[in-house]
This record gives sequence, structure tokens and C-alpha cells, in this order.
Amino acid sequence: MSGFDKSAEPVKRALAGLDRLISDELMFHRLAAGKVGLLTNHAATTVDRIPASLAITRRLDALNGTPPRLFTPEHGMRLADGAGDAVADGRDPLTGLPVHSLYMGFEDRVDVVLEGLDAVIIDLRDVGVRCYTYAATAANFAAAALARHIEVIVCDRANPLGPSLAGPRPVLERRSILAYFDVPFVHGRTIGELISLATAPVSSQAPFAIYPADIALRAPLGWIPPSPALSHPDAVVAYAGLVLLEATNIRECRGTSVSFRAVAAPGLDAEALAGAINEWPTGFAAASRDIFFVRSPDAGQTLRGITLWPRRGPHHDALALGVHLLAWLIANHPDFAWLPAGDAGFAIDNLFGRDDLRVQLDAGASAAEILRGWRTADYTSTGSPSTTTSTS
Repeated sequence: MSGFDKSAEPVKRALAGLDRLISDELMFHRLAAGKVGLLTNHAATTVDRIPASLAITRRLDALNGTPPRLFTPEHGMRLADGAGDAVADGRDPLTGLPVHSLYMGFEDRVDVVLEGLDAVIIDLRDVGVRCYTYAATAANFAAAALARHIEVIVCDRANPLGPSLAGPRPVLERRSILAYFDVPFVHGRTIGELISLATAPVSSQAPFAIYPADIALRAPLGWIPPSPALSHPDAVVAYAGLVLLEATNIRECRGTSVSFRAVAAPGLDAEALAGAINEWPTGFAAASRDIFFVRSPDAGQTLRGITLWPRRGPHHDALALGVHLLAWLIANHPDFAWLPAGDAGFAIDNLFGRDDLRVQLDAGASAAEILRGWRTADYTSTGSPSTTTSTS
């Protein structure tokens, strides 16, 4: 019998691209000789949980370099701003440095924002769903920098949903920050891969590098939300489906302790909905319960709803869950309504990057029919459909 104790073996920790950049001595000596921009927020940290803004600032300071010019996407550096809310310029409490918002209005001041920079570093966490705005902000920022001959360095991070694909690509006329990339709704790419894809036309204008992240190792214990409403890992798993409810009058339960892990609405038949979810082959289970809201527009109210969670096992198809939810609500909840878009039309068409999901549901198509159509169509080529995976 061996006396070797396997429990004494050091645990290999999953490294992000930021950890690999921090350890690159040659790169940092070069960066310290110039002026650097950094697009990030406090959810992007080293393996030791040091936010990128502080880790990069310390590294440059140790080499007598100039502090970085900080930039941030939706929700702000401290992740304190709500979804879709304007993010004002501010100051990073960890470094004391000014922070420039890139969420809304960046195109109007791009030359001022990038003036004098020699390189920009990008480190943000994505959640594997096309409408999540961080990657679009990062890609737009990177493209603008490269077009002005500014070096771009991306610190990659693992896609929490892995390589799974689900749903169709957007149509060109719906392109926006919510449908920025020509990829399936659940896209299966890392943020570095998305940025590389979007910046291909200008990638030769300046150096472009991606520091890779570990994708196969178990992440450290604990959870740092990538954005305010994704306060639990299960919320990321369910996000691709429940985000569709943001374009309706049904609550995905922002402003509660179960944000993106619950569904609620006045008059909802929660028991019937929970029973339906438990029958759908999407990998999720549900139970009915009362849900208390602490933020507007339902602050102080308790609504009947359901909480849901991923079943044990490797397969969870949140987009299929979302399509089933919409079909069930249209058929069984008399007060269901699509929310209007700010300009014209419907918000769901902008969020999903095309209008045929809404059109088919309004025409009475079942979730199974819609999902089957996505599987048999061809959505991998630009402008035409290709096969993606989803569960009916």
C-alpha cells in the first residue's frame, strides 16, 4: 500500500487570460513604456480575486509606468447600475482613477476616448448569450482602437455555457448592441473569440493578441456575479431563456433574491406553469412559490410565481426553456403582452435579433415546432440558415 496521500497534491487552479498577462514580464515592460487603456469591471479578477483594474494598475506602477486609463461597459465599474441604465463617467474606488463609460454614446467621442493611447487591454466576463452587451461593447472598442493603429490585448475568459450552440443567427437589419455578432443566440464562443471575429476587417491595422483562459479546470469555490442580476451560477445557466421575458410583461424577477431563477406575474397560474416546466425536456425543474420584490416597479409586492433550477446532469437548454415559456404564457396567461420597442415594433425582435420567433408564436406555433425548425434549418452561414442544436 502506497503512503502517498493524493489529498496532499496541490490543486491546479483555473487561470484566466488576466493571470497570464500579469505574468508576462516582457509584455508589461513594453506596456509600462507607453500609455495603456483598460476596459473592465470589478467582476473580472485574477485567480486570487484581485479585480483587473487594481491588478493592472499595481503591475504598471511596479515598473514606474503610467496608470491605465480605465473604461467600463454596461452596469459600470462597480456593477451598480441597472440593466439598460445610462452609465456615467466616474472613479474607481479601488485605484482612485477616473473611469470612462463606454455604454451608450461611445461612437460620438471615440477619438477623445482613445487619444494618446498606445495599447488597450480588455478583460470582461461574458455569459455565452448573444444579447449580453459586454462582448459587443468590447468588440466595438477593440475595432475602433485597431482602426487607429492602437494595439489591442484581450484577456480571455471561459464561456460558462461551454461550446453549446442554440438558436438562429440575427438578421442584418436587426443588428444592434443586443445582436452585434453573426452567431447563434447561444454562441459557444469565448469573449476573445467574439472580439476576434468582429475585428477581423481591421485586425491588420495594429498588433492584436489574446491571452487564453483555462476552460477545462474546475473554477475556485465562490461566485462573483458578472452583472448585478446574475447573482447565482444557476442564473447564468437559465439566462438564455429567461432573458426573453424582458421583452414581455412577465417578470424574470430582477429585484428579488431569485433573479433569473424565477418567473412571476399578477394572476399567473404558478402551479400549472411549474407542472409544465417539469414535463418539458429542457433540463430544468420548477416549483411554485410567492416571490417578494425589493426593487421597482414591484417594490414591496409579493407576486405568485415559480422558481426553477437546472436538474442534475450535463444537458440544460435554456433557450428551449424560454421558447416553451413564451408559448405556454401566450396560451395560458390572458394578460400576456409583448413590450413595445423604444422606436417602433416590439422589444423581443431587437433582443432576439429577428422577428420570426414572435411571429411564429403569435400565429400559434408550438415550442416544439419552432425548435425543430431551428434544428433542421441552416443558420451557420452569414445571411442564411444553418444547423444549430436545441431541445424540443
